Amino acid sequence: MSTENRTGMAKVLLYKSASFDLLGHISLASLLFEAFRRELEHSDPQDEVDIRLRYVRKPDPRLINGPRTIHNLRSQIGRLDVTISRGGDTVVSREFSVRELLGPVLQHVVQQIDPDEEVWGFCLDHPTLSTVALARSTPEVEGTMDLNLRESRRNFAIRKVVEPPVPRIAPEELGIDPAALGPVTVLIPGETYEHLSQMKLSHRLEEGGFLLGKVRRVLEPEPDQGDGEESAERYLVEITEVTPAEHAGAGALHFTFTGDSFREVNRLLSASGDKQLMGWYHTHLFSGKESGLSSIDVDLHLGTFRQPWQVAGLVNITGDERLLRFYARFEDGVSEVEQWVGDERGRYRLERAAVVEEL
Repeated sequence: MSTENRTGMAKVLLYKSASFDLLGHISLASLLFEAFRRELEHSDPQDEVDIRLRYVRKPDPRLINGPRTIHNLRSQIGRLDVTISRGGDTVVSREFSVRELLGPVLQHVVQQIDPDEEVWGFCLDHPTLSTVALARSTPEVEGTMDLNLRESRRNFAIRKVVEPPVPRIAPEELGIDPAALGPVTVLIPGETYEHLSQMKLSHRLEEGGFLLGKVRRVLEPEPDQGDGEESAERYLVEITEVTPAEHAGAGALHFTFTGDSFREVNRLLSASGDKQLMGWYHTHLFSGKESGLSSIDVDLHLGTFRQPWQVAGLVNITGDERLLRFYARFEDGVSEVEQWVGDERGRYRLERAAVVEEL
């Protein structure tokens, strides 16, 4: 499927930072003039230039090559069929990848705007493209291969990775009454809680990432003699770091991890040495403050984050307010769990999920 037009109304919208704040727009014609400078420099500059475009709906989720990460936020339109005439002579007439055609020019443009910013986004903008939603497409995972195990002669062995034992702690050491704890309780040091409440998040695309920290089991009192029953394990999940997911896809109503997302966080965990993957988080933009995890979110959590203590963080963003909540697995589903926030003394207090006004 494709759409044809001249470039008069065509623009490129430019977005800055990982939250994709709209910075402004550039005429597509000016970018094309720069991209085809060599082809046009040998013709008479007095001759009129006619540019015709056909937007081709062939998705291209790959990032623009260069020193800065630049996302095509309308990567469903992955190619442009370009015809350029000057003085009646056709100078250019073929189909190009949007990434390869505009990438070098945009790398130069964003360098001039802000050399310190590393993450950018852009999208083609024209009235005929108004129905094409903005999204950060799920990038292709590199370094993978498809194997047919029935035909392959290679030998494969799969073994379960043994999790290290979870240490125990007396909740009283953290200023917490054991009777107030459920099966899973989230502990958030003050600095981490402030970061979660105030970190810059997009109002256009869902964002997400990973929660890092450490887990401990609640030290339970010894059972009475003759009781014969052991209490179920209870976990304290302390979140000390929040890291956005790399190589993830996103739209206004979805967020998608890739294998590369987990590869990068595993590399981060290996470098830290003493942190574990406590779970994940993502944002909801248009579902209201009271909405919880979607069925897709629940399936992702149950299927991917298999430990009973791993949690899913949800940040509902409504206008200038956000609501932070956490969920953990219970039997065949998930339920909201309580969050306790630490102070400068390392003691924790119960923090009910509350709306926080963005700064």
